[in-house]
Amino acid sequence: MSNDTDLAYLRSVAEAGQQAPSLAGRFFVWWGGLAAPALLAHWFIITGLAGIEPDLVGFVWMAYGLIGMTGTALLGRSLRNKPGTGAVNNRGESAVWNGVMWLVAAYAIGAVVALVLGRGDMILFDTIPLVAFGGYGVSFWVSASLGGPRWMRPMSVIAWLACGGGMSLAGTPELYLFSAAAVAILAILPGVILLRGEPAGEAA
Repeated sequence: MSNDTDLAYLRSVAEAGQQAPSLAGRFFVWWGGLAAPALLAHWFIITGLAGIEPDLVGFVWMAYGLIGMTGTALLGRSLRNKPGTGAVNNRGESAVWNGVMWLVAAYAIGAVVALVLGRGDMILFDTIPLVAFGGYGVSFWVSASLGGPRWMRPMSVIAWLACGGGMSLAGTPELYLFSAAAVAILAILPGVILLRGEPAGEAA
């Protein structure tokens, strides 16, 4: 997309007194569409319903991380021709969600290292999705504050409720069913809504 075309699009948006539509929908759907099945697979494995050793659950999350990061890189390229990528709200939204992604990754790696060093407990892994939900809440709040859809602000509250409410399920297999449902509400559903609102035009 040329700079002139993007500037023209942003000028038309500004003159209409609007923010550029969010371009984060595809990332919501991608990560949510990976996380929900991974959480369900985790539940199947630790309950014994999958018929495999519980230790193998780590491979589920390794695959999740590798596939997720690869797909994110490809999705980022798909935005190159989308109008509005240079808008302040989209740049801010991208920054805060990327920050949350690296926060969760750092926390998860820290939990693994602590366990390997014998200074942690398996329940640490149960807190990873809860930390993620807390990050979702911050990201929704920032996105709404930058002019994103109004429904993002109540979504931040739902995310924080999922973060706190899920603590009572830590240490139980039910946490992963709860988390899968929360991901559907906090990632997949918003992603579909945002995708429907994306500008259709692409620069030549």
